[in-house]
Amino acid sequence: MNFKARRIAFTKPAGLDTAIEIYSLESKDRPVVKQIIEAVNMEKLLPARTEYKNFSIWQKIINAAAAFLGEGKKQSAFLAVQNKKPCGIMLTNSNRKEGTVGIIATWPVKKDTKVQKAGSSLFTAFLDIAQRKRLRKISLEPVINGPTDAVGFYQSHGMHFPDSRASVMTSAKQSIKDTFEIKKKELNYVTEKNPVKTSIKNVVDLNFTV
Repeated sequence: MNFKARRIAFTKPAGLDTAIEIYSLESKDRPVVKQIIEAVNMEKLLPARTEYKNFSIWQKIINAAAAFLGEGKKQSAFLAVQNKKPCGIMLTNSNRKEGTVGIIATWPVKKDTKVQKAGSSLFTAFLDIAQRKRLRKISLEPVINGPTDAVGFYQSHGMHFPDSRASVMTSAKQSIKDTFEIKKKELNYVTEKNPVKTSIKNVVDLNFTV
């Protein structure tokens, strides 16, 4: 397979032996992404958590990422990888003024072994792009009743509900910039100055299994 990806950034939070690499994908990478997603079985990867409230939502979000990859001209897709093992994906949309996160999901690389800060690394990549593009606002609709505290996660990344009735969380221009600087230090986040395209088969282990 000759699909292409560009490494746009990497992180190495304290206590993490191996960096988390963030790659931007193209719509033509969909077949490879689907192959990766099909190998992700959350019941096998996190058997101890299957009884968590609405655990199945996690798998549905992961599956949706493959289904929606390549939908829309303004969509961008990102893959988190550690030791050639894919561990997370994010789909975003943006124009000249605003950006949105459509889907973000992470998963363990093997049974009961989650990659710490994979989600934060992906979201920080979006903050990086948003502040460099000088977007006025970013937004997303968190999963309220999922198996993890999505709202708390996004709040720790500068997002908030505009009012008590809102279902969409937002962050404005200055907050985007300030939060990125915080996360940049926290994650030891490094932006690639001149990312080059590389064959995706050299980026991830296409035999990724659980």
